[in-house]
Amino acid sequence: MPRITPLDIQKQKFSRKLRGFDPVEVESFLALVTEELEDIARAKSELERRMGALEEENAEHRERERVLRDTLLTAQQTVHDLRDTARKEAELIVREAQDSSERLTHHALQRSAEIEKAIYDLKIQRANFRLELQKTLELFSEMVEEDKRQDERDRPLSYLTRRDKGEAG
Repeated sequence: MPRITPLDIQKQKFSRKLRGFDPVEVESFLALVTEELEDIARAKSELERRMGALEEENAEHRERERVLRDTLLTAQQTVHDLRDTARKEAELIVREAQDSSERLTHHALQRSAEIEKAIYDLKIQRANFRLELQKTLELFSEMVEEDKRQDERDRPLSYLTRRDKGEAG
């Protein structure tokens, strides 16, 4: 369909006939239609301009929405990755703590066994020392008894020997 512009309406000329329309009314009507078409054309132009701006703004909003969606997905993935990493690190820490605990427990049990063996060895040494001391004391006791018996045997001789000296004097 051909487009009629307000300028087309203004330039439009009609042929005159004897009994035609009143030219002033036609000219007046054409001026009114021209004005109306100009207003419509301006409004249309303004609406097209606004529509372009809104489409551009809408495109910007869609782009922002896409960026936000991508950012949200990235953040969710990052949180998921961080959570997995933290869980794995926690499991590793727990495993290392368990291993360390087992090593410490094993070391403590070994040390405890060493101490118990040392105590047992010391008890044996004490028992041996006691036996040696007891044997030594028994030996000294026997020596003392023997010395007493020797003393008993020697006493009459020394007494006689002293008497003999006294009788001679």
